[in-house]
Amino acid sequence: MLTSVHRQLVGSLVALLCVAALLTATPTHAAQADRSDSSGASADGPYVRRKPGGGFECKRVVADAKGARVEVEALDAARAKFELALPEISAPFTVTLREPATAEPARFPAPERVFVLSDIEGNLPALVRLLRAGGVVDASLRWTFEKGRVVFLGDLFDRGLQVTECLWVLYELEARAHAAGGAVHFVLGNHEVMNLTGDLRYVRRKYHENAALLGEPLEQLYSSSSVLGQWLRTRNVALQLGDELFVHGGVSPSVAASGATLEQLNEALRAALAAESGSKPKNNVLALAAGSPEGLIWYRGYLKAPQIESVELDAVLEKLAVRRIVVGHTVVDDVSFVHGGRVLAVDVHHASGHSQAALRDKDGWQRVEAKGARTKL
Repeated sequence: MLTSVHRQLVGSLVALLCVAALLTATPTHAAQADRSDSSGASADGPYVRRKPGGGFECKRVVADAKGARVEVEALDAARAKFELALPEISAPFTVTLREPATAEPARFPAPERVFVLSDIEGNLPALVRLLRAGGVVDASLRWTFEKGRVVFLGDLFDRGLQVTECLWVLYELEARAHAAGGAVHFVLGNHEVMNLTGDLRYVRRKYHENAALLGEPLEQLYSSSSVLGQWLRTRNVALQLGDELFVHGGVSPSVAASGATLEQLNEALRAALAAESGSKPKNNVLALAAGSPEGLIWYRGYLKAPQIESVELDAVLEKLAVRRIVVGHTVVDDVSFVHGGRVLAVDVHHASGHSQAALRDKDGWQRVEAKGARTKL
């Protein structure tokens, strides 16, 4: 068992790794991304902020034969909603703006049904098709999952070209689920943390050019003054449903041995994001949540070398008092169990058209294909 001195040493080492990993957004990275990216200013948004006197300001980029331009709309509190045009959806998708979000608990009882997906990376068609295939929504994106829970395991940002639309879909479905007795949980991944702390190396050219049109620095589009930015800053980095734990990357042996609780890990990252101070570790608990390569949002040791040993994984599960950890972050060929069922890996390469998610119901865990096929795991 680690002594308190050993735990402090582990925490200090992870903190140093966190600084090295989260401060590597250099102009060189941005330039390399720009040269390989043919996207440009195009339809996007809305980006919504609360106005000091009440109501909201919505700024969109719209595009037609004349090119891309900005439209601004004011919404008062009595009609705080807007329509979002989505592919493959014939009826407009209406988003209703809510009071500022608050943090949710880290632990819930096991639901009868849970649907899990991750790493959509701005791929709106993949997100919509999987939600339909899992029985979460109908053809018009109305919630049909009753008291079931959806867990999105992070990395909605970057690489794709419909990040904003994906965010609004999950934001709105969260409210629709709550009204039906269900829930949508957005668990933060490394790309959410990167975007919220100014590390924009994987952001597509489209968003840089759109930000210029909007007249704002790109990193301000999801600041804490925006509806989506404030909402994201209240999300968890670790969520427990019954005896299963959901995190983006995984729980490394050093994180488990630290003794930090899920509540402490969630609060450390939320406090840093809310302060917009970046994820530079002010304490060891924050490093355990966001540090690389050991932190919850970066760890790959369940699937990549150096892989966790079986005895180490048993110790992690025992320390956390769970029987399984569900993760995204590291791409696998198919949604599948690894380590004898102690880990469920759900990150697949959606951009290739090979899109999958996981569903647990009364029949156990199943792999769900975007076209509707299901395979028992």
